[in-house]
Amino acid sequence: MLRLWLTRRWLLWTLVGVLFGVACFYLGLWQWHRHVEQRTKVDAIARNYGATPVNFEPALVESPLPAERQWTRVTLTGTYAVGSDLLVRNRTLDSTVGFEVLTPMETGGLTLLVDRGWVPNAADAETSPPVDPAPSGPVQVTGWLRTGEVSLGRDLPRPQLASVNIDDARTQVPSLSRVDAYLVLGAQQPAAAAGDHPLRLLPKPEEDLGPHQAYAYQWWLFMPGGLVFIIFAIRREAAATRLDAAGPQAAPVRAKKVRIWDEEDA
Repeated sequence: MLRLWLTRRWLLWTLVGVLFGVACFYLGLWQWHRHVEQRTKVDAIARNYGATPVNFEPALVESPLPAERQWTRVTLTGTYAVGSDLLVRNRTLDSTVGFEVLTPMETGGLTLLVDRGWVPNAADAETSPPVDPAPSGPVQVTGWLRTGEVSLGRDLPRPQLASVNIDDARTQVPSLSRVDAYLVLGAQQPAAAAGDHPLRLLPKPEEDLGPHQAYAYQWWLFMPGGLVFIIFAIRREAAATRLDAAGPQAAPVRAKKVRIWDEEDA
């Protein structure tokens, strides 16, 4: 069996088995890192979402929010830039696709985006739906700080955005401060006047870890699979080679099956 394994063909297949195991290891590691990332997000939501709000200070967003401080609950007073709404498309709420509405707010020497909520699509995705305006004048807001999302690099009709990316938003609203953060609205006083196109506040994010941990374990269990298969195949080929070398006489003779009526005839 060792001599057969050292042939060029089986050495190449062994290399394939080793590479398969290495690929499984790194795929499992990738899934594990995703699990750790998701665990950090879920822990931040559980710790920060329902916490007592703290007073907003510019220092909170001058540097990027670390993962454990996502969804920090804050309260602040500012003034909306009424008429400067941005609409983030392809946002689903209760299985319905629509837009999230971002409105700039001036507060504490900064101009931040406030995600005021969700509205359903218009007749088609290219048409921006009508939206009730934000309150005018000073407004006290309570909400959650989030880091901006990755840019999807899509060219959309104004005032639409493909994601909550602060740099993309700044191309349409140059007054936005150069901080990578925005606020998800929870409550505000005074409330927005009731109109024909109200916004729905975003629900609490899901606290689901997903299947990444299970996928990591599965990939790691697959790691020896290639080599195990190769060893099994080599053993079978070695056994077949020995049998061919011994000739047909070495094949085990199967006992003839005796039937009941054969015994009676005898």
